Amino acid sequence: RRMSMGICAFRGAICVKEDSPCAIEDALKKLWDAIERENRPAEDEIAFLLFSQTSDLQSRNPAGALRKWGYCRSVPLFCMQEPQIAGMMKRVIRVLVVMKDAGNKSYRPVYLDGAERLRPDLTSAVQDFDLSGAK
Repeated sequence: RRMSMGICAFRGAICVKEDSPCAIEDALKKLWDAIERENRPAEDEIAFLLFSQTSDLQSRNPAGALRKWGYCRSVPLFCMQEPQIAGMMKRVIRVLVVMKDAGNKSYRPVYLDGAERLRPDLTSAVQDFDLSGAK
């Protein structure tokens, strides 16, 4: 007899200061550290991670950056580029964390460094951040 396994997911996102391997790696480390702090996902509870990044971030793959820091070594990771939409926020990496059977556990989304503007309904504080990335 097969038992059904429920899944749940939560989001995270971070704005990256510039398109450089170091900036992307640092942003991913900061985002994943916050996800771990807020949600405490055990690696064996994670089904997979889906990353997307805006087209202006081309110097580093988010999955590679996460693995560099030693995170999610046995978790399937997939990366894709965000579609280009007029007026969209610049230099953003998003992640969808898909969890295996969560039972009664609830998870909190994590938005950092200006990405709070993506979902102000889910974040308590929205930082001042120009959506166009212009200074």
